Amino acid sequence: MSIYSALELDLLISMDEIQDKIAKVVVQLETDYKGQEIVIVMIMKGAICLVADLIRAISLPCVVESIQASSYGAHGKTRGNLQIKGIESLDLFSKNVLLVDDIFDSGNTLFQVHQALAEKKPKSLKSLVLLSKNVSDLECQPDYILFSIENRFVVGYGLDYKEYYRGLKGIYLFKETASSLQ
Repeated sequence: MSIYSALELDLLISMDEIQDKIAKVVVQLETDYKGQEIVIVMIMKGAICLVADLIRAISLPCVVESIQASSYGAHGKTRGNLQIKGIESLDLFSKNVLLVDDIFDSGNTLFQVHQALAEKKPKSLKSLVLLSKNVSDLECQPDYILFSIENRFVVGYGLDYKEYYRGLKGIYLFKETASSLQ
């Protein structure tokens, strides 16, 4: 029995739509950075698919770093305490940094990670997110947003439910059924 059979998944954003938006944001990034090197700091695990596709499409010289930030983990849909790991080992002094995350929901993760990276004194610090729910009241907003969506729980293309469904091609609305994973 597939783990996917326990859920009802409705396609929200196709891989073709994602690839089209990535191509458009790459044009913008290449204009904004004009041949300069950038350090892409990916927030694991959710941004893995986006960053993989982004670095294959971009012609700018770039270095990829990763940090871990988690507030859901195996808890599913209930947000817990934010845990951030890996920032302490990054050398970002006087570098162009692009922080990449999967989803801008409450804004808490992006805000806290952005603040911590700013302490590393980068030359520039911008953020890019795959999805934005536009529900945050924080002043810290992403610089680049690929898609704005309603406040719904989604999975696929790096986004998970209890660590599952990251590998789905595309982004799906998550609908729990009576037999969904516990």
